[in-house]
Amino acid sequence: MRQVLLISFVLAAVASPRTAAADGKSAFVAPKDGALVVFIQNAPDDRAMNYIVFNADKQCLAEVGGREAEVIPMNPGRHTLYVTAYNNHRVDLDLVAGRTYFIRLFSVEKIATRVSDVTPVQRGTESYKLVKSWLRGARVMQGIDDPCRGKPLKERANRTQKRLNEANADWKNGDELYRFNYRLLKEDGFTADEVGWL
Repeated sequence: MRQVLLISFVLAAVASPRTAAADGKSAFVAPKDGALVVFIQNAPDDRAMNYIVFNADKQCLAEVGGREAEVIPMNPGRHTLYVTAYNNHRVDLDLVAGRTYFIRLFSVEKIATRVSDVTPVQRGTESYKLVKSWLRGARVMQGIDDPCRGKPLKERANRTQKRLNEANADWKNGDELYRFNYRLLKEDGFTADEVGWL
């Protein structure tokens, strides 16, 4: 009798479709009253590089290391974030509750050095199609557990201000296309159903 019940249970479990969105167990499904921002650093050449994400108040949100996908819970609304590594970037976000937004962090080789860059995943772009491959093999980290979260950066305050000023100057001096490339809009977020295919 036990074997029959066990076999029935196994068959029922196998027959019922299970997606991350349906069972709510995916780390990438945003809560109904909040948004998630996921920073992905998964380039093989970047394993030794740490990217620091901080806000306009100069408080650290996350330190993202190699082969990580750091999940940061955030309130819906407009936010300006800064990413620093080899150089500094500003990213403007307009978040809506119940959606998950992705940002890729990576570096590229230049003539004598490396430079870091940021790719916000925007709906309808090539990056939107590449998220699944970028997440492959990355360890999922919960940003709320990041030891730097809510603290000033581990450097002199004037150095952090310089980083912020440089990123804001690039933003101001760039054209509309430049600013668009470093912006996430409400509709760029993945719904719970869309997260299911990741």
